[in-house]
Parts: sequence; structure tokens; C-alpha cells
Amino acid sequence: MNEQELKNSEPTALFFEFRTFGHNFTKYQEKMAKLSVPVPDDLRVRIFNEIYIIFNSIDDINIKVKNNKLDIKKLIHSYENLEQWDTIMKQDFPISKQILIDEIFPVFKADIPIIENDVLDKKQFISIVKRQKNLLAVPVQKQRHAYIVNLAICEFVEIIIDNDYLYSVSVKSMDVKEVTKTVSELELNSFENINYVQAIKRVKDIISKPLAN
Repeated sequence: MNEQELKNSEPTALFFEFRTFGHNFTKYQEKMAKLSVPVPDDLRVRIFNEIYIIFNSIDDINIKVKNNKLDIKKLIHSYENLEQWDTIMKQDFPISKQILIDEIFPVFKADIPIIENDVLDKKQFISIVKRQKNLLAVPVQKQRHAYIVNLAICEFVEIIIDNDYLYSVSVKSMDVKEVTKTVSELELNSFENINYVQAIKRVKDIISKPLAN
């Protein structure tokens, strides 16, 4: 896998992904590092500050504000304890009032709010979300450490959700066998597959389930 392929390797409908969250994954990071082929320097460690939009009754939509863009993904398939997410919208800020009304808030399945401005920047959009009773805007900081094992893309992620510190490990590839083989070699088989939406809901006590450890 070359540098350009890794840069373009965001989870899409083509990728099968295993991910889990908890508080103690150091030994699994060490296994990733030991088994990994070299990763380009600029991709080895990356830091992101994002805001996830969470709604109580929906688990199959992942909506976040990343950089100056609204990124919306949908869970389209679960297979052998793996998930496939498809990007259904990437919209740069500022966003027009009409797009919010016609395309974005219907995805939220939320009431259409009163929007006074014809165009909204990121700050204005987050402010509207925070006023919606069924929506929650959750800041998430990530420090992502990338590895490549068996041609699968692996990550160890240090995460802060509001003020809660936790970790995530993940394996993804377009080939199911690559993912299952790598998950097995990393000894992650016993952990539940937990996506970001589920993890945030558990941390925020929206659902009463524990993390993997």
C-alpha cells in the first residue's frame, strides 16, 4: 500500500471495519507496531479536533464537523462482526439555509429549527444544533497512530470525549479476510465492535452499556 492509497483510505462503502473502545489497549498498540510495515511520516501520527452530532434514537448515522466541513456517513451493512459505512454527504461551511432545511436536518430526523441567516458558518450551525432538544454536539479530540498489518489499515487512537479520556483500536480493509486475520493476530477477537456513535453514547450515559474494557 503506497502513501497515496493510505491518504485516501477513509472508511467508505468499500471498507470493512472493526473498531472498539476502552481504557487499556497499550499491549495491542505494541502488537500493531511490531507487525506493521513502515508508514509515511506525515501519516504516522495525526491530531484532529472534531464535533460529533449525536441524536438519541438513531445509531446508524455518523455526523461530525471536521475542519471546516460537515461529514455525514451511514452504516449500510454489518457482516461477521464488521461494519461498512458509506459517506452520504460532505459539505463545506458556510452552508446555505436551504441545504440545512432540505437535506441536513431531515437526516437528523429532527424538527426544522428557525434559521434566521441565509448562510451559516460552523459556529452558527453548532449553536443551532445545541438548541435542539434531541441533538447533542460533542467535542472529540483524537490523536491517531497509524499502522499497516497484513495490508489492513490499523489505528491506535487516544481520545478525549468532552473530559473523558479513552482509547480506540481499529482494523479496516476492503477485504474481509484481511480484517478478520489481522483482528485475530492482534488478539482483538474477544472485544465488541463499537463505533464512534455507540462509544460517545456510552460515555455520555445516553445508553447504559460499558466500553470494551
